Order: sequence, then C-alpha cells, then structure tokens
Amino acid sequence: MTTASMNADSGQSASIDILYYIQLLLRSWWKIALVVIPVTAVAFYFAWQMPVRYEATARLMFDPNQANLVSIRDIYDFGTQRREFFLTQAEILRSRGIAERVVDELDLVNYQAFDEGESGPHLLQRLLPALFQGDAGGEEPVDAAEQRNHLVRVVQAGLTVRPIRNTQLVEIGYQAVSPELAAAVPNAVARAYVERQMEAKLDVTERATSWLNDRLSGLREKLEDSERRLQAFQRQEGLVDVQGVRGLAEQELNDNLDQLLEARREAKRLGSLYRNIRANGGDFESLKNLPEVMNHPLIQNVKSVEISAALGVSELAQRYGPKHPRMIAARDELKSARAQLRQEVSSLVQGIEGDYRAAQRKVAELERDLSENKVDIQSVAGKEIKYDELKRDVEVNRQLYNTFLTRFREASEATGFESPAAQLVEPALPPEYPVKSRKRLVVLAAFVLSGGFAALAILALEFFRAGVRTADDVEQKLGQTLIGQLPLVKPRDDGSLPGRLFFNPEQRGFTEAIRTLRTGLLLGRESQPAKIVSITSSAPAEGKSTVAENLALALSQVERVVLVDTDLRRASLSAHFGLPPNKPGLADILGGSFALDECIATDRETGLAMIGAGKLPDDPLRLLGSRQFGALLAELANRYDRVILDTPPVLAVSDPLVVSRLADAVLYVVKADATHARVVRQGLARLQSLGLAVDGVVLNQLDTSRLTSYGEGYYGGYYGAATGVPAA
Repeated sequence: MTTASMNADSGQSASIDILYYIQLLLRSWWKIALVVIPVTAVAFYFAWQMPVRYEATARLMFDPNQANLVSIRDIYDFGTQRREFFLTQAEILRSRGIAERVVDELDLVNYQAFDEGESGPHLLQRLLPALFQGDAGGEEPVDAAEQRNHLVRVVQAGLTVRPIRNTQLVEIGYQAVSPELAAAVPNAVARAYVERQMEAKLDVTERATSWLNDRLSGLREKLEDSERRLQAFQRQEGLVDVQGVRGLAEQELNDNLDQLLEARREAKRLGSLYRNIRANGGDFESLKNLPEVMNHPLIQNVKSVEISAALGVSELAQRYGPKHPRMIAARDELKSARAQLRQEVSSLVQGIEGDYRAAQRKVAELERDLSENKVDIQSVAGKEIKYDELKRDVEVNRQLYNTFLTRFREASEATGFESPAAQLVEPALPPEYPVKSRKRLVVLAAFVLSGGFAALAILALEFFRAGVRTADDVEQKLGQTLIGQLPLVKPRDDGSLPGRLFFNPEQRGFTEAIRTLRTGLLLGRESQPAKIVSITSSAPAEGKSTVAENLALALSQVERVVLVDTDLRRASLSAHFGLPPNKPGLADILGGSFALDECIATDRETGLAMIGAGKLPDDPLRLLGSRQFGALLAELANRYDRVILDTPPVLAVSDPLVVSRLADAVLYVVKADATHARVVRQGLARLQSLGLAVDGVVLNQLDTSRLTSYGEGYYGGYYGAATGVPAA
C-alpha cells in the first residue's frame, strides 16, 4: 500500500467519523429537546418578568497636578501617573465604604422606588408566589442593620466603574428602575469618593505629624549615644588608620601563603621521589632506572662513560683473549665506570632524602608563620568589624534623624491645606429612555447554551464509549468488512469460557454465528480458496483464540483442518483442549527437536488436528521468521484442506505481522463495545503498512440484548430465543 493511498484512507475514515457523529445528533434530537425546551421556557419566563431599567453615567477625573506645597504628599501619594493607580481607585469606587456613604446620603432605606425595584421579591417568591401569600400579613419587622447591609450589597452589585483608556477619566454608571435614582447614585458615589480621599489625606497628615514628633526625641538620643560609643572605641584601641593596618597584615599573609604553597609543592614532589626510593630499597638497578635518577645530568655523563667502556670491552673481546693486557685494562676501566655510577647514584639518593627532610621542615616553619599571621589579621579584622559596626550605627541614626526631622517640618507646614484628589467633571443626568432590553438575548442564549450542552453531553458519552458495536461501526469507524459477529457467552465461575462452544447445545446462537463465519470464509474466496488463515486481534482478551478454536471445529466438520498455536509467548491451545503439558509443538518443530508427525495431536471427539506451542522459546520472532516456518506451513497446506493460525495480538508484539505474511487470509477479531476504535485502527494500520489486507472483521462478545438501541432488535430476539442464556 502506498503512502498516498494510506493518507486517502485515513482522510476517508475521518470524514466518515464526522458523518457518524452528525447522524448520532440527528437521532438524539428528542434528548436535546428534553433539555432545550424546559431551559428555554424558564429563561423566557424570567426574561419577561425583568423590570424596565434606566442607566445614567457620571464622569470623574483624577487630578495628578495637585498643589504640592511640600513633599509630605509622598506619605499618601502613590503615583497618579501609574496604571495601577487608576485600577486601584476604580476598586475603591466599588468598595463597601463608598456604597455605605451612598446609602446613607440618599437615604435609600426610605426610598420607595429603590425598595420596590431593587430589593423586591426574591427568586423563590417569583417562582412560587402561592407559597408566600399567606405570610404577607404576618411578616415580622426587618432588622434595620440587616436591611441597610442588603441595600449596600445591591448598590455594589449594580455599580459599574470603567476607566477611559489613555485618559484620567473614569465613568461611573448605575442602572435602576427609576431615572432619578439611576442619576443620583453615580453622583453620590463621586461625592463620597472625593470626601473620603480628603478625609484620608487629612487624617494621614495629622497622624504623621504626631508620630514624627514622638519619634524625633528618641532618634536624637540614639544618634548621640552611637557617636559617644564610636569615639570611646577609637580611644580604647588607639585606632587611627584601620585600613592601613589591615592592608599591611593582608600583604604579609598573602606573601607567607605563596611561600607555603610553593614549599608544599616542592615537598610533595620530593616526597613522591623519596617514597619511590624507599620502595626500591637498596636495589641499585631499580634506583638507577628511576626517571629522576636517569635524567640527572651527572648520572647521564657517568652512564655515557660506562657505555663507552662497555663498547671498548666488546670491541677488544673480538681481537684479544681475556688475559691480554689491553683486554684487562678495558675491563678495569669498565669496572671503574660502574663503581663511579654506583657511587653517584648513592650520593644522589642521599641528597634527595636530605632535600625532602629540609622541605618538610620548611613547610612546618611556614605553617607556623601563617598561623601567627592569621591570628594577627583576625585581631585586626575584629577591631575593624567593631569599628565599622559603630560607624554604621552612627550613619544610620544620623540619616534617620535627618529624614524624620525633614518630614516633621514638612508635615507641620502642610497641615491645613489639602486639595481634592478628584473632581466630578460630568455629573449624571436622569435618562429619558430605558436601556435596551436584553430579553431576546437571554432567551436566545438559554436556547443555544442548553442545546450545545445537551449535544456536547451526547458526544462526550459517545466518545467515552467509542468501541465497535455494530456492522455500521465496522464499516464507518474501521473502514473494514464485517465477516461475522459472535454473541456474548456467559463465562464460568472462574472467568473462563466453556470448551468446545461450537458443540454446546446450550449455545445454539453461538454455534449458528460460527457457522455463518465459516460460510463467509468459504464463500469469500471461491476463486482462490484461503488455505492458510491467520486470526489475530489488537490486544489480549478479545477472544481471538476462542474464535480460532471454534472456527477450526466448525471447518473440521466439512474438511480436513489443522489448528496451529503460533502464540509462542502466551500459548493457550494445549490448555483449552487438555493436551499434556510436555506435548511437543510448533517451537519444537522449528527448533529441530521433534518431527512434524510427533507434534500433531488429534481431538478424539471432533477429529480436529492440532499443533500446540510446545516449549516456549526465548526468541519466538526468530523462529517464526525462519525459512523452516514457511516450509512447515507449505507442508501443512499440502496435507490439510485448511490451516488455522492462532496468532498473538498485533499491538502487543510483531509476531503476527511475520505470521500473517505467509497466510492467504487474515481475520481480525474485535471485542464488541470494549476495544477503542482508535486502538483497532492502529492494529489494522500495522498490517496495512506491510501490504497485508484484512479479509474481514469478526465482532466478538456482542451483547445481543442491547442491539435494540442500534436498530437491530431482530438479531437479539432471534438468538436470545435460541440460546436461552442471559448476557454476561
């Protein structure tokens, strides 16, 4: 299959899925109507009960250029040019404190129009007025504080504050059933805000002046005390130039540290050489071959003399005998050179040992000097730390005292002059016309939202149950042909299915379904019969082994059939048919341990030939992909009319891909309403990527009692009457 065709198939599958969901919504129109009609009716009732409302707007301008006589305004001015300032003031306008001032100023507790329109009957009274008619005459008087709190909340809820972009203006709006009240509330909010800001500034200035006056006396005493302690410490320690003394001590410490590091490096080098010498003991040859000894210039000179003497002895040995005078002289010269070399090596080794001990003594002396320098510099550092601490204390106290003194004088001079923080530039006027009614919008929104919610709920339920349930699902969601569908069979108490279901008289519905599957397989390949049939699935526990076994039993009634268990990882055929555990099987044949005839077992009741998995190998894929497996299938195809291969799941391992390439037909088992359609499509795509076409899908474990909801009630009724077994 080419990439283009695969893309085309995937696109077709996606379009079919969309059409399926559209059809699902069309079939579920009555469910959507059950939600939309009541919600829209309720919205219509409440929308038409909404009173006519008027809206008025006032404009308030914040003044950033207030008269700033002294800088004491920094105490309460938070930067009127910042965006955060305008947002903060907008929230203050919506605050409870402003709303309380408005309620008190306008006397909304006794305002008849406000009480009837804004705080009228609550929602339950409008829904069920009959329940409250009997209580009208016997109502207890409402608490005044509770009523005032309620009115404050109503004012806050109806107030709108909108800062105008790129300006210093803020619009204050309010809706009410009375035009006069709609205009009175924004104006009252603006006045309350200005008064509150003026009071806040005046209060801050007065409290700042009083507090600064109390703090100044204490700060003056702290400053004088810190100056006295600094002078006393300087006299006690005799400090004139603390930085100079510390710099000299640090320089001496650094020089001593450099010398110590250099001495340690030299001692480390000599120590390594000394340990090598001690490790070699008194062995002259080992000492002579040490790199430090060999590379010494004096040793190299002596060795060159030794080499020359040795060459001379070698040359004379070729001319003269051992007792020749020249030969004797040459050997004496060589002996003398070697003795000199031994002496020089010994002297060099002794010198190295002496140098190492001298280096150790030098390191010890430098460490003592360094310790003394550290003590000195720590003493100087301690004095400097104390001096800096006292000096910082003086500087901080002086700075605080000067700051508080400046603020006290500014606050004293600024008391009595406060300019307004904002001004009402455009008061609200009573509107002539009510605001545009939103009744139709409320009803339309309720209609659309309720319908959308119902549709989404239906689609969500369908998505979470996106299994394959019907023949239409097989065609639309999978793009495959349904070759058979098997009813759900009630399992035994241990969770397993009864064996040989095809011959079970209590499972006549299952038997008829297997016969239908057999007919579809036989008639689907009339021109080229499928001798080798591979049966697989997407995941485990979908019933592929049950399908393979019962299909083989059905085919064995009309032709010679052999059932082969190719699942060499989790074999089940031997256990289902009661074969001995040590019975050799497919793995033994492919491994060369047993012959084919030794591994074939015959079911006595049905005459079905079977080949179990045998001893499970470590690498099943290697055996199934071997030439021996292909030759085995060819031989089985010659002996039998039909070869049924029970393979592992496609998405679990790659074994079924290798096995199915040798098969004439591939049947794909899908567990009904269990395996997600997306998972099945992934398994089919793995087969199609190798050019393997699926002959048909077997829909297994189909609950026939639920088929009535899919428009196929005749199927469940027919087989339900035949089986007489309740669905699992």
